[in-house]
Amino acid sequence: MRRDSLVSMIVPVYNKRDYLETCVNSLRAQTYTNLEIILVDDGSADGSGELCDAYAREDSRIRVIHQPNCGASSARNTGLDAAGGDYLCFVDADDRVLDTMVSEMTAVLEGEGCDLCVGGIMVLDEKDEFNSHCLTHPEPLFFQFPTPREKHQFLCQRILYSQFGWSACTQLFRRDTIERNHLRFETGQKIYEDMDFFFRYVACCRNFRFIPKTFYIYRQHGDSAIHTAAKQERIHWMLCLARLWERTLEGQSAFPPSYICAGVICVVCGLLNDIPRIEADQRQIVQAFDAFRASENGEWLLGQARLAVRNRDKIIRVCGWGLGLRVYGFYKSILSGNMAAFNWVNQLRKWNEILFEWKELCLPDKNMSP
Repeated sequence: MRRDSLVSMIVPVYNKRDYLETCVNSLRAQTYTNLEIILVDDGSADGSGELCDAYAREDSRIRVIHQPNCGASSARNTGLDAAGGDYLCFVDADDRVLDTMVSEMTAVLEGEGCDLCVGGIMVLDEKDEFNSHCLTHPEPLFFQFPTPREKHQFLCQRILYSQFGWSACTQLFRRDTIERNHLRFETGQKIYEDMDFFFRYVACCRNFRFIPKTFYIYRQHGDSAIHTAAKQERIHWMLCLARLWERTLEGQSAFPPSYICAGVICVVCGLLNDIPRIEADQRQIVQAFDAFRASENGEWLLGQARLAVRNRDKIIRVCGWGLGLRVYGFYKSILSGNMAAFNWVNQLRKWNEILFEWKELCLPDKNMSP
């Protein structure tokens, strides 16, 4: 392993004075010492910026950048622009990391030539410790994508289905991959910006390694954007994200239109998997989609629906039977204008699962996994 590879650890800081010491100490304690720690003070008003400056005076590896408050995505982009490392990772100012994280992940990237290394995450619920849990896998995993179709299937079935989580803070990235593909965080995306960056980075990868070890301790607050956003707002931002992906990927031959269609439903699948049984909640979801259809994005969504219905078989090949038929059912509901048909989609899911089990038994040689 090349011990001279520089690793940049980028930390957006906004009013996190009470947590900052624990975070920074976990970075300074890394067993891999060739680091630069970039603290981006995003217009803090609680003294966090001054505390960052104090840390920089204590440790020459720490650099501080002060900017007006523009949000976490902007702060991360500022850190990316300033970073000089061969490898990059992101840490939120109220979280902490295991002291061997950088060393073990760098060893994987250097030793195996991977494009990305992903680790496990501990979700620490401040309000209810019994609700804390780990997001990981019991065994090491290695994924490679020799063909576009295999990459399509992986992105739909693993990344967008959130089998590895959506946080950008549990990975070690190659800087050359980020710069070569002009990757930055989307500043106009209010929520799900982590999923967006992770998805677009993996879309540029040849392979990546998952390490079955919890490296990152994520402190879950009840006031985070993803937890406070109403379901209608989440639907809106998920669909906006899908449209962003279409604009980003439509010029790449590796991403056919049918795949972009599948991406729309994948980003809303988390909500579709938890369709509320209460009629009032169902009406709120219907209203959210009706509002999106009535906005300037409406024609785009209808166009995606028409394309998806025409390309049903292609989408099933990418997504598998269970998810693929759910995509088809969702877009049929969009075209009919009757979003109350979500109830029908929910029923469809039940027999889709039965159909998938039957195909697995009858066609064991086919790659049909959802």
